[in-house]
Amino acid sequence: MGQSRRCLVSFRDEEGVKHIAEVLAASLYEAGAVALQQFRRSDWSREASLDTGILRVEVCESTFYNVRVAELEDWLKRSGGKPSEVALRQKVRSGLTIDKNRGDKNLGHRGLD
Repeated sequence: MGQSRRCLVSFRDEEGVKHIAEVLAASLYEAGAVALQQFRRSDWSREASLDTGILRVEVCESTFYNVRVAELEDWLKRSGGKPSEVALRQKVRSGLTIDKNRGDKNLGHRGLD
């Protein structure tokens, strides 16, 4: 059995209303079964569409990384490399704001001046 993951299971009833259950499950069928059990406890679940409908299971996975600021700044200062890497760095640089007091680029949102 795999590791349990957070899943969002949704079902759209005959009236087009979307119902969502958040569950922890280790498999697709476990997610569906736990959500179905939750749905069936609700008043709206007496609808025939629940028994003949489709459950949509979304596995919510998050990936986290730690990036040293110095390494990030070194990457931004680099020139050359594959054309795709150069284009990506240029795109990231263009999205940075310039701090007029420090004279350097800072990561952040552009201000709505």
